[in-house]
Amino acid sequence: MVDRCVCVDITFEALKQVHQNESLDLEGLKQRTGCCSGCNSCEPYVRLMLRTGQTRFPVLSPKEAAHIMVS
Repeated sequence: MVDRCVCVDITFEALKQVHQNESLDLEGLKQRTGCCSGCNSCEPYVRLMLRTGQTRFPVLSPKEAAHIMVS
């Protein structure tokens, strides 16, 4: 299961709290926390977290991740 941005070691649960407390969108979360700024492999998961509220995800295939990035 994937539950965090490993580049800055912040859980999706913590990102969700920041999102809710500060009403930040994806770009705001990136600026505020530094998430999605290293390898960028967590961005599809952060996008899913913002859409669904979930904070733990199965590993996405490259095709699944690409689909999330454009939708």
